[in-house]
Amino acid sequence: LSCRMTSLQIGLLLCASVCYIIFLRHAEAQAFGEQCLDKFKKGRDDFVLDTNESVKDGATFISSMKVERSKDCIRACCKDPRCNVAFMEKVADEGMIKSCFLFDCLYKQTYVCRFVRKKGFLNYIIDSVYASDLATNGLPDEEDHPPVANGGPDRVVQPQESLTLDGIESKDDHEIVTYQWHLVSGNSSAVIEKTKFDDQVIVSKLTSGVYKFQLTVTDSSGQSDQTQITILVLTPEQSEDHCLVPKKVGPCRGSFPRWHYNAASEKCEEFLFGGCRENLNNYLSLQECTNACDGVSVMSSFSSGRSGPLPAPREVCGIPCGSSQFTCANGCCLDQGLECDKEQQCSDGSDEENCEYLNDKFRILLQIPVDEQKVRCTEHPKTGNCRDSFTKWYYSPLYEKCFRFNYGGCDGNDNRFDTEDTCMTTCKLVTEKDVFERKESFEYQDTQGHKGNYLFIQHFFCSYLIKVKMGPFVPQNKLCSFTITQVHGKDTLTILLLKSNSSTPSILRDLGVKAGHTYLEVVMKLSASLPILFT
Repeated sequence: LSCRMTSLQIGLLLCASVCYIIFLRHAEAQAFGEQCLDKFKKGRDDFVLDTNESVKDGATFISSMKVERSKDCIRACCKDPRCNVAFMEKVADEGMIKSCFLFDCLYKQTYVCRFVRKKGFLNYIIDSVYASDLATNGLPDEEDHPPVANGGPDRVVQPQESLTLDGIESKDDHEIVTYQWHLVSGNSSAVIEKTKFDDQVIVSKLTSGVYKFQLTVTDSSGQSDQTQITILVLTPEQSEDHCLVPKKVGPCRGSFPRWHYNAASEKCEEFLFGGCRENLNNYLSLQECTNACDGVSVMSSFSSGRSGPLPAPREVCGIPCGSSQFTCANGCCLDQGLECDKEQQCSDGSDEENCEYLNDKFRILLQIPVDEQKVRCTEHPKTGNCRDSFTKWYYSPLYEKCFRFNYGGCDGNDNRFDTEDTCMTTCKLVTEKDVFERKESFEYQDTQGHKGNYLFIQHFFCSYLIKVKMGPFVPQNKLCSFTITQVHGKDTLTILLLKSNSSTPSILRDLGVKAGHTYLEVVMKLSASLPILFT
């Protein structure tokens, strides 16, 4: 009897232990779920990713999850370190969905996704990406916006190559007065040299490894901002993955122009990428490919101690898989680029099992009907990182008008037109309701380094007093807005200063401006009546 009691007690103890473990795991899962949800911001309802344009610019389709609740879709995104955007199609029941798609919207740390209005869709963006790329750039009643530093995308290069870094796309609503580059981490033997451009430096004597460079910009009010970019200088082993592996179209059947390095010809060559499961020998531009692989040959792998062709890839078992690896069903690890390459490398064949499913889901995304013109007309006007000066027109959906800006000559986007008429004809039906991103980029444009033929609306609290002939209508709080327009062929500054408790001058009353109107309302009324001058 004593033996039987002991066995019973042991059984009860084991049962209690199992229940406790299950409880702990449930609590951990619940805590993970809550922490995960806190990391995401909800985007505007009824907007869907423009898959074609986003992937064209470097966004990565990760997967489509078989879940029924929006929370589970977000949690699935949390579990994949590459995922920063989850969007889903709604059903009638609250919180329920009929599809879930996960994306990486950063290409070399640059946000590249575009959303377009489409009823029935939800989207969630990870907090860090939302804050840096989609959030509003400050409140309208701020006296002076701080600058925004932009050092360009991360880079991949070969050792000893010189590299040009610039901050030409940094922005401020007044003027950036200083640009400072410095090395944050990496081999201190790297040399940084200034050029004739204030924002630009040339970095040389780079050896294999990872470098971080920081750009600090300071505006005329003393406000500053910083950004960091990462430079990967390839080792011979890394060069094999980035340059010597064969081009990979992938299992999806889209059509996206990309570049790969052909080790046989020792040249970068263009090919059509299917849209998912790329390997590292996949570049958006010829320049990017050349920077990463110029001079690499099969012979260079010989000099690093190897001989013959690259070794056949093999799964690695017994260790946790990293974020850059594919996890086989048996728990073993493969290089991520080997999934869906039409050859089984997992001993259980799981690396080739999901490929047709990926293509089916990607095809669904490409077939979602979207208005490409609305996508085009809601893009932020982009000067680009070249230094020429071409007068172009962009459309502002906030004002439903086209404005002039200076295009640098490269790396722009599709919200760029040769004439105002073409711009308005293309975009006249696009409104603020079609805008997914809420940054103020449509409300003011950077004129740093581009003095001349602009037509745009800019509003902010002036940090200094501008004299205008408006009698007592000069405010104490210096609220102002201004435009630069052309009158009789000359650029003319148009300035408006308002004080909410003042009576409205007759010239403004004639335009429909009333006391108490917000500055944005006034600017919009003025923009409909340009040109108007106070000199």
